[in-house]
Amino acid sequence: MISDSDRAFGRRVSPRRVRNGLKLRAAGEPEPATWVSSRLLGLLGALVPEAARREGLDYAWRGQTIRLQIGEGRVEALVQGRAAAAYRILWDLGCLTEEQGERILQAMAEEAIYAAKLLAGELPQAVEGLFESLGLHLVPPAGEVRVKCECSVGGPCKHVAAVGYLLAERLEDDPLGIFVLRGMPEVLKRLASARLKRTQGVAAAHADQLLEASADRPPPLEQTLHAFWRPGPELGRIRQMPPPRHAPHALLRRLGPSPLKGKFPLVGLLASIYDTVARSAIRLRDHAERPAGRDKPPPV
Repeated sequence: MISDSDRAFGRRVSPRRVRNGLKLRAAGEPEPATWVSSRLLGLLGALVPEAARREGLDYAWRGQTIRLQIGEGRVEALVQGRAAAAYRILWDLGCLTEEQGERILQAMAEEAIYAAKLLAGELPQAVEGLFESLGLHLVPPAGEVRVKCECSVGGPCKHVAAVGYLLAERLEDDPLGIFVLRGMPEVLKRLASARLKRTQGVAAAHADQLLEASADRPPPLEQTLHAFWRPGPELGRIRQMPPPRHAPHALLRRLGPSPLKGKFPLVGLLASIYDTVARSAIRLRDHAERPAGRDKPPPV
């Protein structure tokens, strides 16, 4: 407890020391290394007053946090202050509904870039735009977040700030943890399943039919030499499969928005160039297939 003399003379009373507490890697104001940690620090700035943030940063650097657990929709922690017992801290970010999570997974399954980046442990910033295009937030705004502490302040205090700084650093090391915080656990497994259904659903269905048709044991090879080079009925079934759906400008869509700024979007300009080149190539092909001397080559 803080004594009356300490209050009267304005002395700064340090918190009780914690052995092997969780602490930031470096002192001073954190420099976010990823866009996710930058969003978390922005959220912290919107929730906690500046004076409490400064004290919370000192707590985070000292290692006053005893425990920090990330769960679905919430972060729970224990922070040791000046009192004898540590304070329990809660960050409640809220979970997306099952329907919202499924919409996000299906949208990510449409583009291979999301699966490739997430499997590599990366979280592309394009995911944030994908959430926003569906009217959702990967990192919720301050108005949707609830923080709580057992200290006398009870809400956005220095203990809450200390947990926020550690959480931002934790998500730099494990950016996919933000999906757990939003109520989407096992996102890699679920995305891989959705991607497989989208890209191989038709082929898998036909594969099952082919396996059923060939369930009987085939005859020995020496008894089928006369028909070795003849295509079987499976080839006809493959030809009956519907062609894959065409995705215009698939490469541009996988690369995502350009980081270059300008009057006109670079992706849109490149898409127009690709379309012009494709139309010119088709005209040249059609001209080459006509009998010689029938007409002049088309302009390119």
